[in-house]
Amino acid sequence: SAIDAVPDFQHQFGTGELSEAFQMIAKTIAARETLGFQRQIFFVNFGGWDHHDEVLENQAGMLAEVSTALGDLNAALEELSVQDCVTTFTISDFARTLTSNGNGTDHAWGGNMMVMGGANLNGGRLYGTYPSLELGFGNPLDLSDGVLIPTTAATEYMAELGSWFGVSGSQLDEIFPTLQNFYDTTSPDLPIGFLNL
Repeated sequence: SAIDAVPDFQHQFGTGELSEAFQMIAKTIAARETLGFQRQIFFVNFGGWDHHDEVLENQAGMLAEVSTALGDLNAALEELSVQDCVTTFTISDFARTLTSNGNGTDHAWGGNMMVMGGANLNGGRLYGTYPSLELGFGNPLDLSDGVLIPTTAATEYMAELGSWFGVSGSQLDEIFPTLQNFYDTTSPDLPIGFLNL
């Protein structure tokens, strides 16, 4: 009933699976006072990225859907005047090789993540060290066949998001036991710097 009481957004959401999920999230955020929520976490699974075949065609369609859905969510958050209070981020458990298997790509390690928000972000930048895309022995990050070693640890990424939730440095060490290999939690700086705390 709380969701049903939310007026329609002026922005028209797309009909894709991801846009529909984001529309429900935006409605839940709009109903936060009725629902009694002070802090909410939403998980959206958008699978189908295992492109062993037809990688270019599949990614073209899927990335377009991601772009549309993120635009839809951002427009709704602006309507609700909460764009500075919401951080949207992606994470994946694997990436794709730089080399082709003949018609697509295979599983790899280093990948890219996206973060979206308002004044809570130092946006419009690439963070980390962009790797060389050179293949073989000339690239120290290439393990073989275009499987790249990440230049930024996923634990740094997640620890920075944890800081946004108010997790202390000592708690970050407890939650992310390997974080000490990449970041000193006593530092006044954030692990990566994409958040504006």
